[in-house]
Amino acid sequence: MKKGMDFAYDTMRKRILSGQYQPGTQLKEEHLADELGMSRTPVRAALKKLSEDKLVSVEANRGVFVAGWTRWDIEEMFSLRALLEPHAARLAADRASDEDIAELNRINAEMADAIGSGADDAVLRIQSANRAFHTYLLDCAKSQRLKSMLVTLIDMPVITRSFFLYSAPDFARSLQQHQDIAYAVQTHDGELACHLMEAHIRLSYRRFMKERLDTPAGGTTDSQ
Repeated sequence: MKKGMDFAYDTMRKRILSGQYQPGTQLKEEHLADELGMSRTPVRAALKKLSEDKLVSVEANRGVFVAGWTRWDIEEMFSLRALLEPHAARLAADRASDEDIAELNRINAEMADAIGSGADDAVLRIQSANRAFHTYLLDCAKSQRLKSMLVTLIDMPVITRSFFLYSAPDFARSLQQHQDIAYAVQTHDGELACHLMEAHIRLSYRRFMKERLDTPAGGTTDSQ
């Protein structure tokens, strides 16, 4: 049962994050069960977990729908990250091994390569490296509780899709900030790592909001 639920959850989550399921798309248990080749029970459990992750919304007498995002939702998400990720960076500076630091630097080199490639899939590669950096920094912090609180926020679809709106200078600034954070971790300067991460999240928020189209309160801001 759990294995089937995990497969259904992972599949639907990836489809939501990749944009295959657009905001407002209805997710029907029966259709999903047939498509995934399983009973409706694990699909129902997976939808419940997606609801807890705020990736879908459950509407009484209507069904389950891929969630949209209001300005308030976005502000709250960035606020939570600005509170929690600096703490993760501080812990990473205290706890990261030499192997961990090498991996952070490798991820940053991968992001730099993607930025400089000019390839058709460059944005997808930058997006992937960005997610890998933030997620691996949580591994370096070695706090499962903190990771469980943050990992879903880092993967929010409204953020991952926004990379397609950024310019080359935006990507370059983001990479430089990642490199500065990795250096603070490498030198085991927890205070510096904390401040750099807070600045990175706040600058990301400002850049994100600058690139978004204003929508009325209560509307969805995910126009991609």
